[in-house]
Amino acid sequence: MTKRYLMRLGKSPFEVADAFHTLDHNLLGTNSGNLIYGAAAHKLFSTRDTVVEPNHYRINGAYAAEVNAEYDGFILPLANAFRPNFEDQLRRTADFLERLTIPFVMLSGGAQLPLDGDPSELKAMEPTVKRFARAVLNGSSALTVRGEMTADYLHSLGFKDVLVVGCPSLTLHGPGHRVEMPEALEAGAQVAYNMETKDPFGGDLIADAEQHYRATYVPQEHGTLELMLWATSPYETADPRLPLERSHSQFTAARAEMFIDAYPWIDRLSQMDFSFGARAHGNIAAVLAGTPSVMLAHDSRTLELARYHGIPYLTWGRDEVPGTVEELYARADFTEFNRGHAERFDTLSSFLHENGFEHIYDPGQESARREYEQRIQEVSFPPAVRPTWIGESPETTHRHAVLQDREVRRKQTQSATRREGAARQKRTREQLTGLSQRIEDVEKRLEEALQRADAAEERAATAEKRRKSMEKRLRTVTRQVVEADDRSRRAVRLPTRITDTVSRLRRER
Repeated sequence: MTKRYLMRLGKSPFEVADAFHTLDHNLLGTNSGNLIYGAAAHKLFSTRDTVVEPNHYRINGAYAAEVNAEYDGFILPLANAFRPNFEDQLRRTADFLERLTIPFVMLSGGAQLPLDGDPSELKAMEPTVKRFARAVLNGSSALTVRGEMTADYLHSLGFKDVLVVGCPSLTLHGPGHRVEMPEALEAGAQVAYNMETKDPFGGDLIADAEQHYRATYVPQEHGTLELMLWATSPYETADPRLPLERSHSQFTAARAEMFIDAYPWIDRLSQMDFSFGARAHGNIAAVLAGTPSVMLAHDSRTLELARYHGIPYLTWGRDEVPGTVEELYARADFTEFNRGHAERFDTLSSFLHENGFEHIYDPGQESARREYEQRIQEVSFPPAVRPTWIGESPETTHRHAVLQDREVRRKQTQSATRREGAARQKRTREQLTGLSQRIEDVEKRLEEALQRADAAEERAATAEKRRKSMEKRLRTVTRQVVEADDRSRRAVRLPTRITDTVSRLRRER
């Protein structure tokens, strides 16, 4: 019997969409790196008797009943899930997991921390993280995480069942994958680079790549996709060497390539001789392609992944970073990656087996792997995205950019309105809940007051009855006292009367 698994994905690796649809519907989840670990996770669970379907990022508590009724399992691949701007999504996910009755596993969440691992910026969201972690542990044997820094963070919150498994993206080619390193990087070699646009750095290396090699910028962010499609200006930079403005030669010469599907991205990087940059999955995509790469680790996300998987890295701001690509290439050593990859794969494999899940690299799944890879080969993926506005007049390019900016602002306004509406509805529901609770409390207090009043009336009636009884008894006692007093007085007068009588009788004699 075929089982159906639902997986947290923007789309499955077999779904094809053009760049404009991808941008408008945010199929990348704002970052194409999601495609890499999503594709690997999708393949991993696509055994011969299992169909894996994407949830298109739909997740909330109300959806759980439908999932329980229609699916046999739920898979939750995550990246840097423990970060402030993901808290609402984490809360909805916790609500969803709490209501699941089918088997589920989380694949490798990560905390977004600075290089020193200080979790102070996550302090405000600790209740949400704890709720989410408890929800996961209610259905799984452990919280799987990307690296030791995330494990330490969860330990600090009191969770002990934490297992470091790295990123599921490295499972794409199974336990036997290796990266072979040529001794030297030839002059004019093909070099790919990626960049962190929110905190850009590496201008010297990028300038050297542009000057001495056939350099290709491979962006990942939603904002750069918009730049390439609509000529917008989503970034600000003081360093013209960085490809953050459309005037950069990577865009004007249409050399930059952005991928909206995982497999074409990996295939393209297999043609490269070297890759470097600050993006975790930009470098992991190169590793999966068998291309040497060096991670420029700048936060916990990149650092702990590189450490765990044995991917060559330099810590930005701590290590001495070479100024040339040639020197950086010399720092690329994949000995540890190749030595420990199978062992790390087995760690994740054992976790899945422990929780009742099979995977496509289990013994007996050879046909499933062949069929899956054949299906991928048959998909007609769109080409890499390049700037669409090359050859347009400056006026046309400007007009498109202005229109897109307006569209973005309109969407932002709509989103803000929806968020405000949702927030107002939430506040109204909370107020109604509070009012209902207050009414219930008042009604309860009123009922208690009425009960006390009834009891008081009953006590008053009893007291009145006792009072009347006491008055009756008092009258009786008073009468008895008067009678006794009267008898007493008569008794007192009796000797005198006797004496008088005796005296009178004596006189008469």
